[in-house]
Amino acid sequence: MAKNSIRDYSKTAASNTDVQSQNIDEGCSPANINNAIREVMADLADVNDGTISLVSPDFDAATINSVVIDAFPSGTKMLFNQTAAPTGWTKDTTHNDKALRITNGTVGTGGSVAFETAFASQTPAGTITVNVAGHPLSLSEMPSHSHNMKQQTFNLGASAGAQISRPISTSGSLHPTTSEGGGQAHTHTGSTGTFTGTAMNLDVQYVDIIIAAKD
Repeated sequence: MAKNSIRDYSKTAASNTDVQSQNIDEGCSPANINNAIREVMADLADVNDGTISLVSPDFDAATINSVVIDAFPSGTKMLFNQTAAPTGWTKDTTHNDKALRITNGTVGTGGSVAFETAFASQTPAGTITVNVAGHPLSLSEMPSHSHNMKQQTFNLGASAGAQISRPISTSGSLHPTTSEGGGQAHTHTGSTGTFTGTAMNLDVQYVDIIIAAKD
């Protein structure tokens, strides 16, 4: 097979018998060696400028413009939807049974109730003022009103002979009293009672994730 680019080079040295059709097999012309070296340099230049891409390059370390390149620098933390941390990462077990919160400020932690506890099925209950106690009304709190009083007149009959007969007759009329009361507002003092409600299912669906740090 002709070695027309660096991608055609074999990892078996004995299989590399030509470079860009320049024969470098045993007993070849010395001139072919010179031309082959030139072709190798041209092949490397093609890789250098991207004309030919490498198939699967692997680096122990790489630096671009004096910056060390690492896909995820050591200590980087990420979220994973799996129980164990992937190879090259370590599971961070600091937090458990908590929700995630987005913030545009400094990151931190907070809250005191576990996720599953906060979103469990809850039944509301509590106390409320329901019973109203009696309240004696003062005169100023009563609506303005008056009372009618009846005037009675008594007539005694005249005497006749030895026996005294005194028939009595009555008559009368109504006379109102003066009005009293101011109609002011008044309050009642209440006492406490209890209430309950129906269950509210807050068992929200969720997906478990882990936090892992790059080794």
